[in-house]
Amino acid sequence: MRLAQSLSSLLSLPLRASRLVFVLPLLLLSCSEPNPFLGACGNSLVEPEFGELCDDGADNSNSVSSCTEQCQFAVCGDGFVLDGVEECDLAGENSNSGKCTEFCTIQRCGDGWVQEGEQCDDGEENRWPPDGQGGCSKYCSNLSTCGNGEVEQTEACDDGNEVETDACIGCVAAVCGDGIVHEGVEACDDGDADDSDYCLANCDFAQCGDGVVHEGTEECDDGNQSNSDGCLVGCQAAFCGDGVLYEGVEECDDGNLEPDDGCNAECISDREVFVTKEYWKAGKLMGLKGADALCQAEAELYEVAYPERFKAWLSDSKESPSTRFTTRNARYVLVNGAPIADDWNDLTDGQLSHAIDRSADGVIDDVIVWTATLASGEPVDTDDFCGDWSMSGESFIRQGATSVADSEWTDLALPGFCLDLGHLYCFRD
Repeated sequence: MRLAQSLSSLLSLPLRASRLVFVLPLLLLSCSEPNPFLGACGNSLVEPEFGELCDDGADNSNSVSSCTEQCQFAVCGDGFVLDGVEECDLAGENSNSGKCTEFCTIQRCGDGWVQEGEQCDDGEENRWPPDGQGGCSKYCSNLSTCGNGEVEQTEACDDGNEVETDACIGCVAAVCGDGIVHEGVEACDDGDADDSDYCLANCDFAQCGDGVVHEGTEECDDGNQSNSDGCLVGCQAAFCGDGVLYEGVEECDDGNLEPDDGCNAECISDREVFVTKEYWKAGKLMGLKGADALCQAEAELYEVAYPERFKAWLSDSKESPSTRFTTRNARYVLVNGAPIADDWNDLTDGQLSHAIDRSADGVIDDVIVWTATLASGEPVDTDDFCGDWSMSGESFIRQGATSVADSEWTDLALPGFCLDLGHLYCFRD
């Protein structure tokens, strides 16, 4: 149109050579190819008459410019993805329920639209963690509503009530340790696993005999009903003087701490002592073991308690009462109960409370006794000991006398011959 108007204007001029100068080039141009400077998208000229809305020239682009290669403004829905602005663009297929929304964003949980694979989408109001109040999770799944009677999603149970003492509490299965007493199943529930308080980790009340020490209430708890061990039936620790025998620890327990009634303050019983009714040559005792056996035989014959624990007060080249006797804190008494010494130290200080002058049957005997032992319990200074009490000969050996209570009870000034006859002192160890 512009070309026609220009030709018409030129032809209206007076015909002269100058008019031909302008007309001929135009005629030649109209008869050749279209003018590249008119109606071409990309020439940097916005030409509305050709349908252009923009024209950035060489910068026109369907993906990186706000002006497309068709000289149209880039918009969501044009089918082209504009970098940095749009995530997607499916043109007429854009949909808020599809893969690319009407805002050219890729569908995702939290965008506020329910798309394929989602149960719900409340956008910024999506919630987590579940609290039993329903709603939509951050994973676009319906959250459970505790109390509707249906077990949903993260619920372990849902009994449709608000009772907190049954098997389902807040849609969580009741368990020992949750701090709520499950009626008919638990006796208590303090919400911890501490076994030293009133409620055990198994949700039973602490009680004496359950094997767990209840602090502040019980001294001990061994889980049994025995009174012969270290913990009494009342969950009190066993002690000397409680009147109950602690087996393996106490020899006796008479319920008091009196030292002279047969059971002393350390719960050690008295040790009986007697002199044998029989007598033997020193060389016929057959050593210390043989002498012990003779004591044990007489204790059994006359029914003295614990006959197997008696030993002879006798020394040889290797041992003596100071090494053979193990009890140190017991009181020593005659079989009739008369005290001889309060303990080992009293026994070996050179003076007895009473002479050892009674046999196992309680009869008084004034006799000479084989000892080879000093009042201290140590052996006498000799290398013979009548051949360790297995050989009779002319050698001398130390003796004691039952008629005295001083050191001569075991160490007479005048020794005897190994060929002589003598008795034995017998002590329960």
